[in-house]
Amino acid sequence: MPNVKLPTGVDLYYESHGQGELLVFIPSTAFSGEVWKPYQVPGLSKSLNLIIHDPRGCGRSTVKQEVYTIDQMANDVVALLDHLGIRSAHVLGHSMGGRIGLSMTLNYPGRVKSLILAASGSGPAGRPGSDCITGLPHRLVVELIEMGFEKAIRHEICGSDTFFTKDFRDRYPEQVEEFFKLAWATHAKLSEYVHIVIARHNWEGTHRLGDVRVPTLVVIGDGDAGRSNHLAQAEVLAKRIPGAELKILKGQSHGFFWQAPEETNSMILSWVKKHG
Repeated sequence: MPNVKLPTGVDLYYESHGQGELLVFIPSTAFSGEVWKPYQVPGLSKSLNLIIHDPRGCGRSTVKQEVYTIDQMANDVVALLDHLGIRSAHVLGHSMGGRIGLSMTLNYPGRVKSLILAASGSGPAGRPGSDCITGLPHRLVVELIEMGFEKAIRHEICGSDTFFTKDFRDRYPEQVEEFFKLAWATHAKLSEYVHIVIARHNWEGTHRLGDVRVPTLVVIGDGDAGRSNHLAQAEVLAKRIPGAELKILKGQSHGFFWQAPEETNSMILSWVKKHG
């Protein structure tokens, strides 16, 4: 589908697949909507209407603004829904995408029918260690300098436990490599990537979690307890969001969408049907 110029200042690329209950997918930091195409689009579009997009600064979406914020990215999604004439939709946000989904939920009551926070968090206050302060993370700057941009992203996906467990990487190295190639092809470039990471680490919604008023599913892999400790962040979400359900996936890390797609798709479909 062609890009659409939105009043939020972004020329946004999006695609719509399938029919039924509407589910908006919001990808992780610097990823485009292409990452949903191997498994989520073919698996879920048979039963749901999926909206995928490239967030500002990623893939085919462009923006002239030099400051990015999580709230801006949430405004982009709401503006896209307005453009499509859609009043409300289910929203799934992966990692940083969950922050964008939270911003939508908190700032646009009624636009989000239900929320799935997948391997996500609510801001620095919910993070451990040096990541609990706002601003560009020290460790990330060091990695970019020491390893270089592409090597740092490749290591995160192919050489660490961040997205895939060691057992999975050892058994399916070609599959992991293919995912890296898919993600890197439309990944945000270095300048935009830094803008996006700054936005991620300067947004704080932990203090507002009690104001979430939509059915919320918090999903996390039991192995996602690395340097950012998304497991701990998920527990904060589940405890503070009224009525939130917590689902812990055994043997999974940050990338359970691609490591266990059938289990993940079944969980998503069941949730949306339950709250349709």
